Amino acid sequence: METDGRLPEIERILVPLDLTRLSEAKIPYAENQARAFGAEIVLLHVLPSDAMAGDGVSPAEAQARTYLDAITARLHSEGINAHPLVRYGHPVEVILSEIDAQAADLVVLGSNIRHGISRLFLGSIAEEIIAKAPCPVMLVRPDVSQVERPHPVRSFAEDAARAGPVAPRSLGIRTVEVARIIGSVGRAHELDEAFRAVRKRREDEARYQRILKLTENGDALPPVVLYKLGYGYYVLDGNHRVAAAKQLGQLEIDALVTEFVPLGDPQAQRVFAERRAFEQATGLTRIGAVVPGQYPQLEGMIREFAEEQGIPNIRDAALRWESEVYRPVARQIRALRLVQRYPGERTADVFARVARLREEQAANHPLMSWDEAIQRLAEARPDTRHPAVESGAEPGS
Repeated sequence: METDGRLPEIERILVPLDLTRLSEAKIPYAENQARAFGAEIVLLHVLPSDAMAGDGVSPAEAQARTYLDAITARLHSEGINAHPLVRYGHPVEVILSEIDAQAADLVVLGSNIRHGISRLFLGSIAEEIIAKAPCPVMLVRPDVSQVERPHPVRSFAEDAARAGPVAPRSLGIRTVEVARIIGSVGRAHELDEAFRAVRKRREDEARYQRILKLTENGDALPPVVLYKLGYGYYVLDGNHRVAAAKQLGQLEIDALVTEFVPLGDPQAQRVFAERRAFEQATGLTRIGAVVPGQYPQLEGMIREFAEEQGIPNIRDAALRWESEVYRPVARQIRALRLVQRYPGERTADVFARVARLREEQAANHPLMSWDEAIQRLAEARPDTRHPAVESGAEPGS
């Protein structure tokens, strides 16, 4: 890359990660650069194309989002603006594409010293990125003492440590997507990818078969007990019930949930407070946003819907709005993978973007349909900056 002798300005740093401790060796170097230049960090994980799950979420995606959320929370607590991003495809193609899409000024890669240490960054991949990247690439050699055997079930303790100090907040009983149950509290190393014990004992197998039969018959079972951290859920009690739900292809399960909110992340604290107010007002508990200011916007839309439809009770209006407006649009957003275009955002955040696009166009034109607005957003080059929130502050401030 030719320069005029001046150091390049670095505003955005792209850090591709797999889900191992070895890969995290790159993060301190990215942090140092972010502090030196006042830059933001985009944490990227690349999943194979066959890990897609239609318009839903796959367990692989849920694991990746949860892992990146934990690291992002710690970076936020240390004053670094960071966003997680999950993409699908071939690592080289995706990384090069995201350098352009995210306007990255620096890429931080791992340089393996022994073949097979990382599934994501073998030497040939790093070399190809270096050869083709339009921006500087920093290579970090990992400490091989950090090599670990990956486990199919994530550990709550390990991910909570990645996030930094966290505080429990009871959410009560709610319905949870089974695919987002990706970890265990205290038993991660004892379980396989189906949440069955690796070392099976006769009494455990008998209990599992009994619960499997009850689940298959639709009999009532007590809710499982889960911890929530970022995007994912971890089983505190109910591994057999979760295993049965996964084996039967059950999409949702009732759970008693405690969320752990990063104490040092002001953005997470604010969003949690806004979500709690939204849920208390509307009764809706399955709409997840992460950008400050989105929940007040969504509540405003529900109140407008209630007035238009002549529904006096806000909770009754919210149920209809969720069914008739939000869910159909959210399914299209998921099917088109629009969430991938905006680092760190969730389906509800992109829904809010679509809603704002409709409102902006309505100033000078007839109100466009949701379908048209979704298509407009899909065709536009994504503005990866987070929208300003009502207070005028930028997210993370």
